[in-house]
Amino acid sequence: MKTVKLNRSQMTIAILTLTVVAFAVLQIKDMMQKPDNSLTLYQEIAFADDMEAVEALMLEGYEENLNPEAVEYMMRADRQALGIEQFTLVDFHDRTYLVESSPGTDQLYILNIEELPEEIRDYFEE
Repeated sequence: MKTVKLNRSQMTIAILTLTVVAFAVLQIKDMMQKPDNSLTLYQEIAFADDMEAVEALMLEGYEENLNPEAVEYMMRADRQALGIEQFTLVDFHDRTYLVESSPGTDQLYILNIEELPEEIRDYFEE
């Protein structure tokens, strides 16, 4: 087996390259582990090991919105979701639209767009 000798600058470049590659791998791993649509979010909740795993999915500052009873219901092994929908509310000054999009797809596709009735709009504004 032949031994390769590196000078100081080659060693520095090799170490920097390995550092950049390691950092990139960690970033990609972190990105791949986060839910990116309603389907993967449901799966993260339903198959979580404990409540702390679900709490880690909460955006910082919104922890008080977590409903432990609802989460425990979704985590129960005897429960299975009948359907998973993905919605976006688009709010304007005088109206709000509900956009239903395709969960679990690489690209979001619009399935339906409807204007919300005023009483439902008011509920979401609270």
